[in-house]
Amino acid sequence: MTPCFCISVRFLQPYSHARDENGDPEWPPSPLRLIQSLVAASAGRWNERTVLATAVPALRWLESLPAPRIVAARAKASKSPYRLYVPDNVADKAASSWSRGRQAAVDRTEKDVRPAHLDGAAVHYIYALMDETGELQSHMETIALAARAMTHLGWGIDMATGDAAVLSAEQAAEFTGDRWLPSPRGGRLLRTPKPGTLDDLARKHADFLGRLSAQGFRPVPPLRVFDLMRYRRQDDPLPRPHRVFELRDLDGSRFRYPHRRLIHIAGMVRHLAIEAMKKSPPRGVDAGWVDRYVAGHAADDKEEHRQLSYLPLPSMGHQHADPGVRRVMIAAPVGDDDWLDHVARRLAGQVLRPVNGNEFPGRQQPILVPVRRDNIARFYTEPTNIWHSFTPVILPGHDDHKPDKTRALIERALVQSGIDQPCEFEWSAFSRFPKAYSAHKYDKQGQPQGYIRPDHLLTQTAVHLTIRFKDGLRVPGPIAIGAGRHCGFGLMARIDE
Repeated sequence: MTPCFCISVRFLQPYSHARDENGDPEWPPSPLRLIQSLVAASAGRWNERTVLATAVPALRWLESLPAPRIVAARAKASKSPYRLYVPDNVADKAASSWSRGRQAAVDRTEKDVRPAHLDGAAVHYIYALMDETGELQSHMETIALAARAMTHLGWGIDMATGDAAVLSAEQAAEFTGDRWLPSPRGGRLLRTPKPGTLDDLARKHADFLGRLSAQGFRPVPPLRVFDLMRYRRQDDPLPRPHRVFELRDLDGSRFRYPHRRLIHIAGMVRHLAIEAMKKSPPRGVDAGWVDRYVAGHAADDKEEHRQLSYLPLPSMGHQHADPGVRRVMIAAPVGDDDWLDHVARRLAGQVLRPVNGNEFPGRQQPILVPVRRDNIARFYTEPTNIWHSFTPVILPGHDDHKPDKTRALIERALVQSGIDQPCEFEWSAFSRFPKAYSAHKYDKQGQPQGYIRPDHLLTQTAVHLTIRFKDGLRVPGPIAIGAGRHCGFGLMARIDE
């Protein structure tokens, strides 16, 4: 089996205060944070406080390695932060007042601290090794000496000890804790070193030493040379690949469509996708791929049916937000990124065309504009422990107004939608989102109300659903549940508490 180089860090106290660049708790500690700690340890180990020399070749080798796997103790953020009062650097003004016999107020800045409590002490960074030449052996010995000189990882109060060694794959597999793997999707962003990171750390240190001069104070520019990589826990579910489009008028202004009629948007986008794929299908697909995968017509065989989902996104963000549809998402089954990209590229800039003929009375037809990051889409995609339905979940049958049958139909809908993580759920006729329509088809006078449904789903029971995943598991979106999950029904979203 291929050997690996493992750097292990053990915290002396069961907490960590590390924060990422946005000020959010960072766990596991990023590979960049490990490099920074090794640089500080090297300066102390070889007494090279101003210019690092002895460990430079080994650190350059380490920063050039592919991102490591990480095995870390599980951490849980503190529910209640505590507050520190940090004195401002204005002692010269206070001393001047004291010298004149006056009482001086000491300015302080409030700082709220929310540490992560650790269920364990160790974090292991596991780097794959392709060979073990003599030069690499020397580098690993140097890194091991630096690791043994480590005093902290994160804040100065996060005291830790380190070590490093070459291990077999079997030995690395024996580590206990959560296994974090580099991933193209999902998980969390961690900073990782790259060639040039060590030089930028040296630059930042030199800027820090020269921040005070005869010309006054010069702010220290932040570290600039590093990468951001997603890390996902091995046991966490992968998010469905998805692409988001805004609806825009020809003049560039945002287009709004009533969310009660969102299936019209889903149908028009689906129609465009079918036409585009008939003209330009991806390589290697069979003759029935467009009908089966893009149009969503199930085959007669018993194989798992995989297809695209067309999900109009009602706007949200606060209790008074107008829920009109201004965006649409196309989601694919896990692993179908290439097919999704192929479809999305050919839909970009396309004009929605009416299918029924009355979708845009007196208005221009909107165009599809792809967006990468969107503040509304994140409510439907970012991982959370609790999900709520914005549009009703249409169950696979009628419950005959019997709660036991409702529960059984919901459980079946969860399985059909690929939700296999342990969870609890509750249902109601009403959504947790104040502007969403209820699951009722008719009001007390027998008039149609709520969301317009496809004809083939009119006889089935619909409910609003809240799902809570067990053990605090945060599941990423998009999540759509029920018989109408491919056209915008059963669309789940999170609520910012």
